[in-house]
Amino acid sequence: HVADTNFSFNSVEPPTEQHPESGGSPQDGFPLSYLSSVPCPGMPSCSPDCCLLQAVEIIKVFSEDGTGKVVEIPADMTARDLCQLLIYRSHCVDDSSWTLVEHHPLLSLERCLEDHELVAQVQASMTSESKFLFRKNYAKYEFFRNPLNFFPEQMVAWCQETDGTIPHSQLLQNFLNPSSCPEIQGFLYLKETARKSWKKLYMFLRRSGLYYSTKGTSKEPRHLQLLADLEDSNIFTVIAGRRLHGAPTDFEFCI
Repeated sequence: HVADTNFSFNSVEPPTEQHPESGGSPQDGFPLSYLSSVPCPGMPSCSPDCCLLQAVEIIKVFSEDGTGKVVEIPADMTARDLCQLLIYRSHCVDDSSWTLVEHHPLLSLERCLEDHELVAQVQASMTSESKFLFRKNYAKYEFFRNPLNFFPEQMVAWCQETDGTIPHSQLLQNFLNPSSCPEIQGFLYLKETARKSWKKLYMFLRRSGLYYSTKGTSKEPRHLQLLADLEDSNIFTVIAGRRLHGAPTDFEFCI
């Protein structure tokens, strides 16, 4: 199983289209250097004693043209470090958009690994048909660069229940305050694993999990039902959701 909880969702409104960028600035990207201690040609290596003690894993990564590359990595290597290694070995231009994708063809699911995730740990949970893809995702850091694309003025004001007197820039700053977790709310279509039909529900995304209202758009505690605890869950993009699941929109994700 890819995840403990398997729900498919569709957003009522499509997300803002992302546009490729030609390159990343120093603060956006990472230096073109190998960030781990694994030796590779032309780069510093650790001592022989250190390497003998270090557990290694064999990872196979596929590019978009279908070719595969086998890489030996330490068990504690992160997705970010593996991307840097592949960039170096493949002589790619490092524009901070390269990403490692966990791809499940039989389930038609995939997701981009977060920079801090341990690649070997993710591979241990994958089936023999699943694989890693190495490709560009120009929206990889777009959430941090252009938060307005993800939090339009109407949604920010709606979720904070303001009367229109607070400037949008201040609302967004309050909304994305790292010391707090903003509540995001809105309609989503839900399809549980054992059901064939989609149900439109009013959802609330909070620090404690994803909830839906059993009574319209009410967010009184007695009307909220916990749908998923997202602490140990991953969010996957569904490929061809309309064709495979009869999804009501083109934008579908799975927990």
